[in-house]
Amino acid sequence: MGHEQEWLNSCVDRQLIELNVKTLKGTSSSEYLLYSDELTRRNNGRLSNSILKRYEHVEEGGWWCSGIDVMTGSSDLWGCFKPDKPRFNHDKNRIIRYEHPPKTPTGIFALRVPLHLWRRIAERYNIEFRLEMVDKSQSDFGFWQWVIDNKSIPLCITEGAKKAGALLTTGYVAVALPGINNGYRTPKDEIGNRIGKSYLIPQLHKLVARGRNIYIVFDQDNKPNTVKAVNKAIKKLGFLMNSLKCQVKVITWDLKYGKGVDDFLLNSGNDSFNECYNKALPIETWKAKELNHLTLDSNLEINTPYIPNLSIPETEKLVAIKSGIGTGKTKFLSKIVQKAIAKKQKILVIGHRIKLVQQLCQRFGLSYITEYQDNSKRHYGYGLCIDSLHEKSQANFNPNDWQDALIIIDEVEQVLWHGLNSDTCSNNRVSILRCLKSLMQSVMNGKGRLFVADADLSNISVEYLITLSGYPIKPYIVRNNWIPKSSSTWKAYNYIENTPKKFLKDLVEHIQKGGKPYICLSAQKLTSKWGTQTLELYLQQQFPEAKILRIDSESLIDPNHSAYKCIDHLDSILTKYDVVITSPVLETGISIDVKGHFSSVWCLAQGIQNPTSVIQSLGRVRENIPRYLWLASYGFNRVGNGSVSIPGLLTSGHRLTNLNIRFLQQSDLESLEDLDIGFQGESLLSWGKMAVRMNAKMITYRETIISFIQQANHKVEFSNENKNSRTKKYQNNKLYFSLEKNSLIETIEEIRENNYRLESENISQAEDLTQEEYKTLKRSLVKTATERRKLRKYNLKLLYSIPVTPELVMLDNNGWYQKLRIHYFLTKGRIHLAERDSKIAQKMIGQGEGSIFLPDFNSSQLGATIGILEVLGIHTLLNDINRKIINIDPDLVKMSHLAISNKRDIKSIMKVGIANNASPITIIRKLLDKIGFSLNSCGSQKIGKKRFRIYQVVPPNDNREAVFEKWLLKDQKLSGNSEWWFEECYLFKQQHEVKEQSFNHIQLSLNFT
Repeated sequence: MGHEQEWLNSCVDRQLIELNVKTLKGTSSSEYLLYSDELTRRNNGRLSNSILKRYEHVEEGGWWCSGIDVMTGSSDLWGCFKPDKPRFNHDKNRIIRYEHPPKTPTGIFALRVPLHLWRRIAERYNIEFRLEMVDKSQSDFGFWQWVIDNKSIPLCITEGAKKAGALLTTGYVAVALPGINNGYRTPKDEIGNRIGKSYLIPQLHKLVARGRNIYIVFDQDNKPNTVKAVNKAIKKLGFLMNSLKCQVKVITWDLKYGKGVDDFLLNSGNDSFNECYNKALPIETWKAKELNHLTLDSNLEINTPYIPNLSIPETEKLVAIKSGIGTGKTKFLSKIVQKAIAKKQKILVIGHRIKLVQQLCQRFGLSYITEYQDNSKRHYGYGLCIDSLHEKSQANFNPNDWQDALIIIDEVEQVLWHGLNSDTCSNNRVSILRCLKSLMQSVMNGKGRLFVADADLSNISVEYLITLSGYPIKPYIVRNNWIPKSSSTWKAYNYIENTPKKFLKDLVEHIQKGGKPYICLSAQKLTSKWGTQTLELYLQQQFPEAKILRIDSESLIDPNHSAYKCIDHLDSILTKYDVVITSPVLETGISIDVKGHFSSVWCLAQGIQNPTSVIQSLGRVRENIPRYLWLASYGFNRVGNGSVSIPGLLTSGHRLTNLNIRFLQQSDLESLEDLDIGFQGESLLSWGKMAVRMNAKMITYRETIISFIQQANHKVEFSNENKNSRTKKYQNNKLYFSLEKNSLIETIEEIRENNYRLESENISQAEDLTQEEYKTLKRSLVKTATERRKLRKYNLKLLYSIPVTPELVMLDNNGWYQKLRIHYFLTKGRIHLAERDSKIAQKMIGQGEGSIFLPDFNSSQLGATIGILEVLGIHTLLNDINRKIINIDPDLVKMSHLAISNKRDIKSIMKVGIANNASPITIIRKLLDKIGFSLNSCGSQKIGKKRFRIYQVVPPNDNREAVFEKWLLKDQKLSGNSEWWFEECYLFKQQHEVKEQSFNHIQLSLNFT
């Protein structure tokens, strides 16, 4: 293949090739390459024999590429040569495919750009191009001077001259580095020690120094060491460019479409690259998503659909298995367990969901903790949820009892995240994490072994467990690289509409035609329009003869429901139903192996579940049948302050902790003197890594899920938004009437509202429980619908201290309690705020034996929220609700300036976003909404030549004063009793899903008093 054809095959414009690439042969190759004065020479100036010998292969010929020196504007002497017959470097044990001038600092490839490409690039960025812009005397440099002068033009940075040429041909301004680490220098001494800060090379610095938008377009790879090296280089470049006020983004694509961007353009075309360009991730988001990867060195790599018998040395203490969904991880672990049983070794299985751990124990021949005491297999060990991994649980867990045991943690990523972040662990988090650390130390110091497995295993989990152990353990990594072949993969149809209306219409028609769908939803409550209960009721109306099974956390524990305990024999149960509707309760650890029954899998993901969980839900049904997806464009459940930066997330947490402690110091809380706020820094760091990773996934929710599906070799097609899926044969039946006369959305909403009101009435009319009955029922793992209503009513009475009505149930579902607590402590209950926060803190400190886990502590305190509202003067507006206000009111203007200057603090603490140009009225309206108040326009007023709207604060008509009176009496009566405050905090966490929106890093500069 000729040199020009090689570049043409990389999608490079022919004229661009002619301007930048030369074919060389004989001594001319050496003349272009070996020009440095630093090269060893003889007395007569001729190059030494050793140099000539090393580079004699270049005389066989090859191509040379060099561009423009952006520092001088002249042709660049530096470049690269690709020999036709490359040499082998024995020191590096690899072929050297590209040669760069030795003993010469590397530069960048800023290629000469022909006029027609200049025009194309100008059109892309909507910049006027005139021929007189081209200085004939400096036509080669004219393009790059134009780029330097127009800092609004983004710059792509890639590796390798051909790739820069391909991007320029496509219409993007691009320069190339000769290697991923050649964009910066790090000063070092003679022996290689770093002696100064890294800095961008001058050519790159000149191009980006004015705050340009940067896109990094490096190769895609799946080799762990290569991925690690590339990621490190991207982070370093990104950091240096961010320091110059550049906005840095990273472009990625699926490796199967090509390794380099030139391969990607060849295989997928310009439009596909444009899409990748538009979806490029800000570098902080990209760094957070990279935390999903496992880049630790593998000890054993396999490529099989099912994990075979593996010969793992008995001396390996920590074995970590990464293998895809449905590749037999559990079956393999079962063999490990059986060997341990044969040796009479104790076994401990740790999970994060009761049903899943029970199922694992059943497959392993072990008992779950609740059956352990009376089981004949007691000496084998048992399984438990990480929630029970502490000394006060029913397990009476003692880590020292397991130093010689086999520990199994399947789905380890989710188990550890559950232990670090779930509400169900919050009461005992410190004890759980303390026990987990002691367990790791006991096992690694004794004769025990730890096996962990996950389809999405990452460095985070493995390194966290090693750090907890306190020993420099080298993990034994087993990596199964199996990707399903096309014959065993399924096709996914993705609905791109903003609402799931078309998705649901097609689902209904699928059932109408005799289809038997397996449906995955992300919610179950009647309050959700797209929850399991609402869809079940809707489909029952549409198909009264169909057999429909709903599987969610409520139906599984209800002895009166068909789904009760169905997980134990799922395959035999499911074949009895025409339609199966599931919640996230079946997202992990379940394998549905029925064949020939289901015709399709439908998934509606609203942005609540972790994207990984959505993928696992889709994979529960193992059969190769089509999937239909409606995915939210972004997710809601973000963690902490929503940051995708680990320093940003953890720094904000520490600042908020310090602020909360300052509030608590006003209450003279003695426990603060010896408070350990640095408890398990390794756990907090791992929480931070997993949290920013989660936040990054939520920001790119839909793209993340689609990417996971494509990486598993499944095909994704996007629905035609304008396609009309209905046919004439349905026009005379009830289905057509329902879809045409009343829109599907309206029908579902009507069903939801009717059943929601009925359920609210049922809760309000439920039988009252005594305190003992409540405690007994709360502990029960089996609850009927009637019993759940009794519990809900009891909790509502405990929270609000007023009679439970249907209206109260609905208000509570809409977040009324949170708004009332803020309003109460801002006004009537202000005197009790310090006691409330201090008693909850005291309880947490006591449970943690002097230690707290910062995320739990911060989420339990209200002082910072009330402090913000007081500093901004919201309480004064509530004291004078008849006051008329306008945007230029001096008090409001002052408040507005204070709010905008501290917007990061406010967004972090109160989850209220404030724009730099937000008006005072807009800011007040957002803050008032946090307590359920509003602003109404009540006229206008002309001041000078301008007319301003007049507003008035409108209190809600929801009888909250009656609640406040009850709370005030209770607080006065129970002053000094910490149990009420802690129970109130715990009940609120249990009853409400707090969806945290994205916000910026904390800078606690508000001067709270």
